[in-house]
Amino acid sequence: MEAPTVDADGTAITKRWLALTSAWTEGPVPCRILAELAIVVVDLALATLVGAALDRLGLGADAIVIVYVLAVQVVSLATASHVVCGVATALSAALFCFFFTEPRYHLVAWGSEYPGTFAVMCVVAFVSSMISVRLRRNARESQAASHMMRVLLQTNHALQRCDSVQSVMGEAGRQLARLVSGTVVLYLPNASGLLEPGALFLPDGTDAPLPDAGALDGTGVIAGPRAPRQPNAPIEVSVAMRAFKNGEPAGNGTSLFSSASGFYLPVGEKDGPLGVFAVLGPGEPLSQGERDMARAVAGETSLALGRELAAQKREQAMVLAKNEQLRANLLRSISHDLRTPLTSIGGAADVLLEADDPAPAAPASPALAPERRIQLERSIRDDARWLAATVENLLAMTRLTGGGMHLARTLELMDDVVEEALRHVDPKVAEHVLAAEPSRGLCLVSVDARLMVQVLVNLVNNAVKYTPAGSRITVRVERHAPAARPGEASSQAPASGEKDVVTTSVTDDGPGIAPTDRDRVFDTFYTVGRGLADGRRSFGLGLALCKSIVEAHGGTIRLEPNRADGHGCVFSFDLPACDLESDLGGGSLPDE
Repeated sequence: MEAPTVDADGTAITKRWLALTSAWTEGPVPCRILAELAIVVVDLALATLVGAALDRLGLGADAIVIVYVLAVQVVSLATASHVVCGVATALSAALFCFFFTEPRYHLVAWGSEYPGTFAVMCVVAFVSSMISVRLRRNARESQAASHMMRVLLQTNHALQRCDSVQSVMGEAGRQLARLVSGTVVLYLPNASGLLEPGALFLPDGTDAPLPDAGALDGTGVIAGPRAPRQPNAPIEVSVAMRAFKNGEPAGNGTSLFSSASGFYLPVGEKDGPLGVFAVLGPGEPLSQGERDMARAVAGETSLALGRELAAQKREQAMVLAKNEQLRANLLRSISHDLRTPLTSIGGAADVLLEADDPAPAAPASPALAPERRIQLERSIRDDARWLAATVENLLAMTRLTGGGMHLARTLELMDDVVEEALRHVDPKVAEHVLAAEPSRGLCLVSVDARLMVQVLVNLVNNAVKYTPAGSRITVRVERHAPAARPGEASSQAPASGEKDVVTTSVTDDGPGIAPTDRDRVFDTFYTVGRGLADGRRSFGLGLALCKSIVEAHGGTIRLEPNRADGHGCVFSFDLPACDLESDLGGGSLPDE
């Protein structure tokens, strides 16, 4: 539910109505004395007319006295001055004496009961006026407290919807401007630590924009465009700097720079404010109640800023913790996965050297059989290839994640990329049945050929590694409409101008991957069945690198089971297709 905002128009109407009933205003109003005297005259004139009607009906002097007491009560509710109440009391007694006592139309009353009547009338009118003044004061305080609570609630709801330091500052400035129906200037520190106007907020809801997202750092320093100085917004940097350094309000209504035009409120932590709001009233100084509400809004803003900064720190801590975890996983994987092939290479080399040593230090050992020699040499070759592929994946992943890799795009036929990739796959593919089906359609794509070859090599090698010998591995390339999957008919026509898609898939009929692991196979350092890579020749980098390369080309990659029972895997990635007429122009595209 969206929280309401402070209604500037409603506030202005309320103030105008209160100005008419001057007793309820919080400060002096021009022509207040004349307005209150007019209220007294009208009120007592009406009371006299009512008294005349009661006298004609023969109800007697007691009823008329009650009418005049009631009239004085109304005057005490509608005016602010005790003097006016006293004048109304005296006039009511004089009018009663002039119009309703014998002799009529004279300020002389015959009869011993009239002095007592006048005395009781004056006492009752005075006491009731005092009670009315206290009631009015309590009602005003209650109204002010209710208004402040409403403003704070609205401000709190508005600030809770903010998701950055920048948006918190902007919303707080707009709330303050609407609250006082005036102008608010936000001062922010620059790189030198000096304050400059950062934004301007007007009571009609318009504002000069804050610096661009990201220009406000954790300390509130701005590094973007400042709000232009407005002729109706005085710029008092020295007052703002004093409030910023002291962490306390300054300016009009305070002991610091009391002659300043605005009321300056620092926001943020007391020992390290992020900025200062200069609250400028609509042509006159702020009242005490408005300053109190501005302080309360500034307090809510400081709490919201504290929450946002704490959330940023938590997010940074989480990023650092994640990076540390990735670094620890990498070191753990390196300690196991690199040590194993290096140890194997060293051991095989020692055996070969000892067999070829013409003067062995130890007693002569049996001659090394040719089959054993070939086995050791192949082991060294396989381990060296695995190390080279692992280092290449590590370097490519580092360049991609660090933004240091640029795509040297050229227009390539995907069939040529597949053919080149199959020349570099793991030699153990000979133990499987590898097939590359001819493409369907003109599968022309704009890619970095070297990186795309690496994607296909990683996908085929992954199938070779995790399927038993004799398994079938198939590579397919197909061009189709974006709404259709390979092998399916498109159920709807593609949107105008939308390009076709080239889908390349590597399919195997191995044991498959459990549904719980399918969503994580593209995570860095994740290997199926063992979570984070550890203790086996798999860093969990190959598929993560494939995803990074494909997404860098504007494509998507996915994993699906080969059969309905979950056996086998189909790794597919989609790339935007290119056309000869529109894309072949120079035969190459600019680097990215």
